[in-house]
Amino acid sequence: MTSLEQTARTGTSRGVGVLLVGVALALWIAFGRFLFGAGGELTVAYLLIGVLVLVLHIFISRALARTAKRGFTVRPSTRGTLIGAWGCGILLGLTIPDITADGMQTIVSGTQQPALDVAIGIANPAGIVMAALTIIALVLASQDANGPRPSEDEDF
Repeated sequence: MTSLEQTARTGTSRGVGVLLVGVALALWIAFGRFLFGAGGELTVAYLLIGVLVLVLHIFISRALARTAKRGFTVRPSTRGTLIGAWGCGILLGLTIPDITADGMQTIVSGTQQPALDVAIGIANPAGIVMAALTIIALVLASQDANGPRPSEDEDF
């Protein structure tokens, strides 16, 4: 097995790993509240967010696999951005509100005030930052798949 074949195999497994994390994150955002008895009427709306997360992760995983297949490396900024997006996605799943028989509630606060208002106040920025970081990770992963930019040799 050549080094390029081994790198491609590792890259494919990384791509699959990113895809699995994307599936888990999408399920967490869309349905995680049901694990804690806080699921309700807004599930369909949050399912759309989950689908967006999943689609973006499909493209990211393909770009990571292409990067390894071509023999290039994934930059630390790509990994860091993706991990940051995952952290914000987990936070979003914990703080996203839903309407239940008891009223509006989140996983971390239940229906208790003022914790409910604080959780809702955290959910919106967490979702926006998660979406932005995921899109940035996709752009960076796509650039990684194209290889390093050629540098110009400058004569001094």
